[in-house]
Amino acid sequence: MSDLRKLLPSPNALIVFEAAARLSSFNLAAKELGITQPSISQTIKAMEDRLGVQLFERGNRGVQLTSAGAELMSDVEPALKKIEARLNSLSRRNSHTLTIAASTSVSSQWLLPLTASFQRKHPEMNVRLMTTDRNIEPGDEVDLTIQRGPLNWDRANCWHLADEVLFVICSHAYLERKGPISEIPDLAHHDIIHNAEPYRNRMNWQQWLEAQGIHDLRLPQTLVLDDYQLVIQACLAGEGAALGWSLTTGPLVNQGILVQPLDNKVHTKHAFYIVGPRSTQISSLKRKYIDWIKAGVIKAVRQDHVP
Repeated sequence: MSDLRKLLPSPNALIVFEAAARLSSFNLAAKELGITQPSISQTIKAMEDRLGVQLFERGNRGVQLTSAGAELMSDVEPALKKIEARLNSLSRRNSHTLTIAASTSVSSQWLLPLTASFQRKHPEMNVRLMTTDRNIEPGDEVDLTIQRGPLNWDRANCWHLADEVLFVICSHAYLERKGPISEIPDLAHHDIIHNAEPYRNRMNWQQWLEAQGIHDLRLPQTLVLDDYQLVIQACLAGEGAALGWSLTTGPLVNQGILVQPLDNKVHTKHAFYIVGPRSTQISSLKRKYIDWIKAGVIKAVRQDHVP
């Protein structure tokens, strides 16, 4: 590192260089960093003098990297991003701020109300909910996620919420309008809502039927929706029957808001978990939040309607 000190006019020089290179402007770099444009110019000139190469071509419309500048930028930019990510991770390790990512349906159906009740009990904690249409790994930007994984998932910082169980759901109003669903073949004569999320691999109607040994029943495609929260909303509006998941619609069935017209269920070889970074120690306050969510989900899902 002694050579690095000789090659740079100051430790801040690389940050100045990265901003100027990324923005192709000394003026914009100065505004971003909160310093003057002459300070940017002086720092870059001092770098060039130390290195003995020109890093930027100056022009009336801004600046452009030279070939040497582009080579330096290819190393500096990812290195600074990595350092920034690590510093953010370290600063949040004992922070009272927590970010959890989950699907829109999970967030809407139970994560939001459970989080709100936790915040009322623990006002010193600031929990941010982030909805996402795909699975993301917890890390620098997200502390926890709700993910589907294999049963008995052998993973560090992983807490079981509920096994994945699928069953038929609809509203009382729908059954009153369209008639009963007494057995699986009746589904062929009903309005069927299909979940077609593009990024999450979930069991569909055909797979649900085949899991019960039914291979020749074809169901109507009354509605095809690309977000499961829309599927739930369609069911609540009486638009048809859909597949329900224990984690998201089980509580709605238990409360009598939706109906489970058939006893048939499919227990997959998967479950839902709260997942944290594999190598990060979870703070005691964040562990309190995890325990709160686990207890709330267990209470909401463990009913006779959805075993």
